[in-house]
Amino acid sequence: MVRYVHHELLAAVALVIATAVGVAVAFAVDDTASVGAGEVAWLAGSGLVFFALSAALRSSRLKWVGEVREFEAAVPATGGDPARRSRTLQRGLRFSLFLVPSVVLGLLGFTTALMIALAMVVDWSVKAAVGARWERRNGRRLWLGHDHDEP
Repeated sequence: MVRYVHHELLAAVALVIATAVGVAVAFAVDDTASVGAGEVAWLAGSGLVFFALSAALRSSRLKWVGEVREFEAAVPATGGDPARRSRTLQRGLRFSLFLVPSVVLGLLGFTTALMIALAMVVDWSVKAAVGARWERRNGRRLWLGHDHDEP
C-alpha cells in the first residue's frame, strides 16, 4: 500500500520531469524555437488560476469533483500498519510511461501538447494538497491499495 499523498506527488513529479525532458528535446531538435516572456507569464498565470480553481473544487463536497466525501468514506486499513514494499519497478515503469510519449512529442515538435500535460501536474498536486490537508485535520492517513475481495 502507498499513501495517497505520496502517490499523487510522485506522479506529478514524474510528469514534470518527463515534460521538461520533452521540451528540452523539442528545443534541441528545432533550432529556431524560442519562448518569449509573455508566453511564460501567460502559462504561469493560467497555471495559478487553474490551481486555485481546482483546489476550491477538489476540497469541496461536490459529488463528481470533490475529494472530501471519498476521504471520509474510506475504510480503515486492516492489519496494523500497511506493509511497505519496494516499488522501484513500478515507479520506473510509471516514469517511462510519461517519458517516452514526452520525448516523442518533443521530437515531433509538439511543444503545445507538452504544456497541456502540465495541467495534469497541477491537478495531481492539488489532490495531494487536499489529501494532506484532510489528513492533518482528521489525524488519519489515507492509503491506496488493492482490495482482494473486490476485483
